Amino acid sequence: MNKGYGFDRLSRDGLILSTLLCVVGVMLWHSAAGMILCAIAALLMALILFRALSENVDRRRAELIGYESIVRSVSGFLGGAFSKLFNRAGQASTAKIKRDPGYRYFKCPGCGKEYRAPKGKGKIRVTCRECGVQFDKKV
Repeated sequence: MNKGYGFDRLSRDGLILSTLLCVVGVMLWHSAAGMILCAIAALLMALILFRALSENVDRRRAELIGYESIVRSVSGFLGGAFSKLFNRAGQASTAKIKRDPGYRYFKCPGCGKEYRAPKGKGKIRVTCRECGVQFDKKV
């Protein structure tokens, strides 16, 4: 019988962060900052172990949902900034445009998922199914 919540995305990302903190702490071991980083990494690993072995599934799931909403909002902000910087938002392949001339193709500024909408609808508000970002598009 499986006892405990298990390993999820929050645990995975926390483990990656604690490993990076530990590596940097070992590189700076002879200073106080290195010892503090290693201590923080050990506490984070203990927290991850606690989450994985916890039997309070509802609480762990709520933590995961909160973490994923923060990650979505940060990635939506950063993804939108990067797509504006590199001018990649809204570009579609010419093959799709030629195949479906009645539709306008565009990409989500947050995650890059491609959507299409019929031409002539004017300005529409799109909510991405992948990352939850809302954006306006003229079609």
